[in-house]
Amino acid sequence: MTDRIRRLTIVLDTDYRDDDVKPIVEAIRMIRGVAIVEEHVVESQDRLARMTVRVEIERDLYRAIDQVLTRKDRT
Repeated sequence: MTDRIRRLTIVLDTDYRDDDVKPIVEAIRMIRGVAIVEEHVVESQDRLARMTVRVEIERDLYRAIDQVLTRKDRT
């Protein structure tokens, strides 16, 4: 038996001005089977979440680089 899909989520590659995103929204609305397209305005929580993720990734990356460099110093 196959699963049924009711919703798809589309995330844009960057924040766009509302007037610049109108052609994208209209193109998605023209796709067969699309019932509703909703626009979501970027809020402060969105920016805070992005900054938090970025800081966590940078921390983990620096930690990994440090571990690699520390191992090379031992050899």
